[in-house]
Amino acid sequence: MLGIRLDEKAEQRLERYAREIGRPKSVVARDWIIDRLDREDVDEQIRRAAEVHASRLTEAERRAAIASSEAFSAWLDAEDGGYDWGPDGPPPTR
Repeated sequence: MLGIRLDEKAEQRLERYAREIGRPKSVVARDWIIDRLDREDVDEQIRRAAEVHASRLTEAERRAAIASSEAFSAWLDAEDGGYDWGPDGPPPTR
């Protein structure tokens, strides 16, 4: 069993959210905790895979991979003028 103490503002936010989705606060909190634990597990698996992958590269291969990535980034910058579109992609056309 788990008891979680929240400050008043956080408690009100949780209550409001749970009410909006029609689920008990405890179910919402449990789902969030399990989701976070699952994401942490995936992040750890990715970190381990990256370590294994990195340990198999020679220094020359690592430098070549970085140079290739930088060359691709330079090509993209030449293509779009170096503009960083951000997570939403390019602006709508007019």
